[in-house]
Amino acid sequence: MTFPCLLVDDDGWVMPCADDDELQELTEPDFIDDIVAAFDSSARPLELHLVGEGRVITLRPTGNSWPDELTRHVRAYFRRWTDQEAPGAAQPALAYVAKIAAAIDSTPVRPRRRS
Repeated sequence: MTFPCLLVDDDGWVMPCADDDELQELTEPDFIDDIVAAFDSSARPLELHLVGEGRVITLRPTGNSWPDELTRHVRAYFRRWTDQEAPGAAQPALAYVAKIAAAIDSTPVRPRRRS
């Protein structure tokens, strides 16, 4: 698993995580089930797991790259939560995930989700 990673919650919010510290900051063990999808820097799907008594969240790849699934989540996020278009696909996947993370970080969000 390599960073940056992208987490998608059940409201369609996409959250980029630059490193493990940010992952721990953005996630809460009691709400781990709210994360419906996660992707590493190569667009591989990830599973979230709780480890130890400190309830640290770890990520584990579950298979090969799914750039189409990632693109679907990203387009939905930009359509629902911003007034801008989603970034276009880029190759390799590493460049695409970095482009998505940068676009999310620099794009203002709407106060309310669009249907």
